[in-house]
Amino acid sequence: MNEFVLVLVIASVAALLTFLGAPAAEKFDVPFRLVSAALQFAAGIITALVAFSLMPPAVRNGPYLGIVIGFFLGGTVFVILENLSARMLQSQTVAEGSPVSWGLYIGILVDLLIDGIVIGIGSTLTLQTGLLLALGLSISTVPLAFVTIATAKRQGMAKKNRKLLSYLFLICIVGGAILGYGLFRNQALEIRLILIALASGFLITLVTQSMIPEANREGEPSFAGILFVGGLSLYAMMSLMIR
Repeated sequence: MNEFVLVLVIASVAALLTFLGAPAAEKFDVPFRLVSAALQFAAGIITALVAFSLMPPAVRNGPYLGIVIGFFLGGTVFVILENLSARMLQSQTVAEGSPVSWGLYIGILVDLLIDGIVIGIGSTLTLQTGLLLALGLSISTVPLAFVTIATAKRQGMAKKNRKLLSYLFLICIVGGAILGYGLFRNQALEIRLILIALASGFLITLVTQSMIPEANREGEPSFAGILFVGGLSLYAMMSLMIR
């Protein structure tokens, strides 16, 4: 089978798994404590994904200075996007008095687009790496999709707009993977590894500045550490099984 088709299949699996969080949020009203647990678990998955799949080849084979700068810039990009989203939300609330957080949703869609690009770039290294990243990221984005649609319901977003938002989850992940694979498969290995480091910085900052604080918004549950380590352990096992 053509390699591009395989990448498309891998990205589609990640997108469909992510999409499952949307209809679940429409159908069920899950207590925040359960959502918090899912976010802790997802944070562990992403941390392990960076530690086991993204950074080792970047550090081993990439230019050291470029890798460090790329990692730093990735975290900086997340902080900038987070601040822009907060300002958009604040300005819209002041201007319209609307409770719908459009800035929040734009930030989430950008995050999913970057996840897709990571899958695409990872697939240029090996298809196994792309598959691992797709599975790991989808495990982390299912609760994100659930929380996003649940928040949209709570804020009074129209059902047709919530449905459109859930379809955009699919488009961002698959489109990002196609973009990442198509643009970078013929680039020098050093450039791809620097981009991998940049994505790693983005994802680690997402975990520390967004996912864990959101999970602990109503107080950190006593089992949070176990769930986080559980996510780390699951991805470690997946990385050993898929080689």
